Amino acid sequence: MKITIKSKEMKVDTVHQSFNMQKIQNRRFMFNPKTGTLILGRQYADKGKLVSSHAEEHGRMNTGEPYDNFIRGWVGTGRGYIDGVIHFAPSISKENLTMFDKGFSTLEMFVKNGATENTLIRGFPDKWEQALKHIIFIKS
Repeated sequence: MKITIKSKEMKVDTVHQSFNMQKIQNRRFMFNPKTGTLILGRQYADKGKLVSSHAEEHGRMNTGEPYDNFIRGWVGTGRGYIDGVIHFAPSISKENLTMFDKGFSTLEMFVKNGATENTLIRGFPDKWEQALKHIIFIKS
C-alpha cells in the first residue's frame, strides 16, 4: 500500500507500506531495521524553530520498540537537494558493525522507497558526503 506523507509526525510500517522519498521536503527520521518501523517527524516549525528531539518524537509515536534500536537522521529533497539527502545523525562508522549494518539496511529501505543513485548520503561510513551510487548499486 502506497502512503502519502502529509501529517506532522507519522509511523510507517515499511514492510507493508511504501512511500516516495522524493516527495519528502525535510523530515527527521528514525528507522528500526529489525521491524521495518519508520518514524517521520518534523524538524522545524513554521518559524524555523526546532519542534522537538528524536527522543520526544519516538515517545509520542508509542511504538513499544526500544529507542536504541532506531537509526536516526534527516531525509528530504528540500533546500535544493533535487535527488534528496539522507543524513545520518550521529554519523555511522564502518568500525561499528552493528550500526553499519543498521545504516545499510536503512539505505536499502530508502532505495525501495524512491532514493536514487544521486541521492546524497551524509555521515555513512566515515565520509561526510557521497552519492548513494557509491554505496549501493541501483538497477535502472
